[in-house]
Amino acid sequence: MKIEDWIAPENIGFIALGVVIGAIALVGVEATCDADVAARAQSSSVLPTGAPVEAPRIDGELLRCATIPIEQADDPKCRALWAEQRRKFFAPPAEPAEDATKPLDMFPSAPRALEKPAPTTAPKTSPAPKPSQKLKSE
Repeated sequence: MKIEDWIAPENIGFIALGVVIGAIALVGVEATCDADVAARAQSSSVLPTGAPVEAPRIDGELLRCATIPIEQADDPKCRALWAEQRRKFFAPPAEPAEDATKPLDMFPSAPRALEKPAPTTAPKTSPAPKPSQKLKSE
């Protein structure tokens, strides 16, 4: 098919409609991207910044022991200091934060579908209607 057949007078309306739809789609995508960039820029400027966090001070002796050459690695002061640091780091917590036997609930706001329902106070067997009573629909 030749390009001249596409630009025939009876097809001009379809071509114009395609160009208009394409332009509208392009403008919509561009507006959405601009709105997203503007929203991200606004939200990042609105967020409050916290106070700067101070890094813990490094003890001078600890720093000295960290920078000594390998030949002096058997320094007794450094060995004692490293042992104390390991003891602090690997020490178990004083008390557990929560009961360790209780299972962890990762999604506390989600409904618990797998749990058994709470027992009801209704009788286990409901009394059957007496045969002498007639139903209202009859």
